[in-house]
Amino acid sequence: MEIVQHYLEVFLEAGEEEFLARFNHPFLLFPEKHGPGGFTTYHTRMANRDSGSKIAGSGKEIKQFRVLPPKSESGPAFPKKQLIGRSTDRDFSIDHSTVSKRHAFIIFDEEKNSFRMGDAGSTNGTFLNGQAVEAGDPVYLRDGNVVSFGDCDYLFFSPSAFLDLLRRLNAEGL
Repeated sequence: MEIVQHYLEVFLEAGEEEFLARFNHPFLLFPEKHGPGGFTTYHTRMANRDSGSKIAGSGKEIKQFRVLPPKSESGPAFPKKQLIGRSTDRDFSIDHSTVSKRHAFIIFDEEKNSFRMGDAGSTNGTFLNGQAVEAGDPVYLRDGNVVSFGDCDYLFFSPSAFLDLLRRLNAEGL
């Protein structure tokens, strides 16, 4: 599945419980902005790093946003710590020159039922709503935050919040 619309179709066909059982990983969404060479030649900048958390220039309906797929199948055994980087053996692989092979990580904190993101010593930085995340100091994520790895920006959603988004899209007929 490539775009939010495809996940909406699966949700409508499978129902909430089956959807969450199948997709229990964080969702990273980005607008389709591809150059002639594909994703590797174009960044997905949505956050303005000079003005903080303002989201700039997405311009597409969220149903047409692309979803960065995790490497492994989801389900109950999906890891509590997901690694992000340019390397293909990462849980979320981003093939872009500004993304380090071992760039960042997202951790699920079961005790607080929340996600945190940290930088793994990347060259071009990890950002939350345009603000730098220091290596070794993970920050808490909220649904809808803009998370950035180098020049690649994504909207972050927990599995339950992504399901809520799909419910809203369905109810609004979008």
